[in-house]
Amino acid sequence: MTSRTPWIQELSETPPSERRALLESLVVAEFKRELMMDGTDVLPLQVSYFELGLTSLGAVDTRRRLERELGRTLDSAFLFNHPTVGQLVEFLTTDVVPELFDGATPVVPEPPKDAGVSTKDLVNDILKELYQ
Repeated sequence: MTSRTPWIQELSETPPSERRALLESLVVAEFKRELMMDGTDVLPLQVSYFELGLTSLGAVDTRRRLERELGRTLDSAFLFNHPTVGQLVEFLTTDVVPELFDGATPVVPEPPKDAGVSTKDLVNDILKELYQ
């Protein structure tokens, strides 16, 4: 059995400009594990992990693992208050371990590929496909 470095130590040993991306990848891996997703599955950062199948028991288990990895006590409702990976990572960097992210260059997420397409246009396209 190999020993593993807790996230808090791994983050503190990582250059500040790379910490947010590392934290995001660690959080994504944790949720993929809990949701029984494999390495090829994509976990959307802005979709609620509860919509993806996280149960309340899974949320409790995930909270406990995050507490252990970060060495911090987390409010029992914090996953419900930050229901997407994107929101959770933002919360962790600003409220849970801000000392690791002060002065770090924030990683700006890429806009969705269809950012220029309105919801109305998408609905119209779907309706056209259905009724043609």
